[in-house]
Amino acid sequence: MTEHALLRRLLRKAGATPDEAPPLAAWQQFVALVGRTYVDADQDRYTLERSIEISSREMQGLYEELKRRSESELATERARVLEGYAIVRATLEVASEGIIVVDDERRVLAVNDRFAEVCRVPREVLASRDHAAVVAAAIEALGFGASMSATVDDVHASSATVRMERQTSDGRTLEGYSTPVALPDGRRVGRVWFIRDITIERDARRDIEQARATAEGASHAKSVFLANMSHELRTPLNAVIGLSDLLLLDNPASLSARQREYIAGIAQSGRHLLALVNDVLDLAKIEAGRQELDLDDVPVGAAIEDGVAALALVAEVRGVAVAADAAALDATATVRADRLRLRQILYNLVSNAVKFTERGGSVRVVARCEERTVAIDVIDTGIGIAEDDLPRLCKAFEQAALPTGDRPPGTGLGLTLTKRLVEMHGGTLSIASQLGVGSTFTVRMPR
Repeated sequence: MTEHALLRRLLRKAGATPDEAPPLAAWQQFVALVGRTYVDADQDRYTLERSIEISSREMQGLYEELKRRSESELATERARVLEGYAIVRATLEVASEGIIVVDDERRVLAVNDRFAEVCRVPREVLASRDHAAVVAAAIEALGFGASMSATVDDVHASSATVRMERQTSDGRTLEGYSTPVALPDGRRVGRVWFIRDITIERDARRDIEQARATAEGASHAKSVFLANMSHELRTPLNAVIGLSDLLLLDNPASLSARQREYIAGIAQSGRHLLALVNDVLDLAKIEAGRQELDLDDVPVGAAIEDGVAALALVAEVRGVAVAADAAALDATATVRADRLRLRQILYNLVSNAVKFTERGGSVRVVARCEERTVAIDVIDTGIGIAEDDLPRLCKAFEQAALPTGDRPPGTGLGLTLTKRLVEMHGGTLSIASQLGVGSTFTVRMPR
């Protein structure tokens, strides 16, 4: 029997045996099997070729599709990169500082025109993208000296944000900031420098400091002058007031009604002027550092009652009810204060409240003990203060306008002097108010 494995299998399938020659019928069946095998093999080859052809076309189509997608994505990404670059360029050029960005290999990645102007670096040097050449050109143009090159090298070797300030050879002052550029994983990839000319800013600041020192000196000289003139200003006024009162008391029958009216006007105006002079001189003494406090343990309740009693007549004439409420105070509650100045503080606050409270309104003085201070509230039901006017109240000669638009009576020094006196005691003065409802002035004095 044949040695060919396929033919041997076909012969066995046709009924042939290895021991004898196959009969005619077996040969005929064998030939038929061989023919069918070739037909099947040819069909398999055709099917395989078709499969390969189809697969090849599909692969080609897939390749073309992937290529088109890749080109589209690349184009989109390229457009995004160009857009980002344009934004960065526009940002660099609009900046008022000179900006230069350098990678870790000291190659210039980006630089704006302002950098060239501030650092006097030629355009052709910037075009080289060589940071060492840029630094050398800037050092030479600005007259910084050779040591500046080593300083820049040290900055690039560090991971810190650095600020520098240098004078140029032409008298300008340059300020520089340098900060590292790092990836999200912390790896440093370069540095960015911001350079700006602060000459005008520095000169303006120096001029302002000189002007302020001059103004403070003049203010101090004024305060010293006024403090020294205290006696000379008060004495003539006291004489005018005293002599006017004596004229009215000495022989009133010898004076006509008009003469008495004139003399009373002199006395009243003198007292008003004396009050103004006292406020101005007291404020001048504080500003000159000449106001001294005679500190003592002062009972708060008694001080409040004295302050309210001093204004009882004025309040009655104006139709305003004034009351003191120290019930919340311990009978032994005291503050460390100058008796006269504490009375002046309370007098100023209560009189101010009475002045701005309409007839039929009320003013209450309420005190309470806190952990380290005693709080004294002067509460009125007056016209109130607009929120915009609150910051102006404690400034000298500043007054909030009345709802009618008129200027209120007084000098505008009372609250200024009161605040300074409270602060000299180590206390605080705060104000809360609502327009048309009333105001609360709170003094906190150390216990």
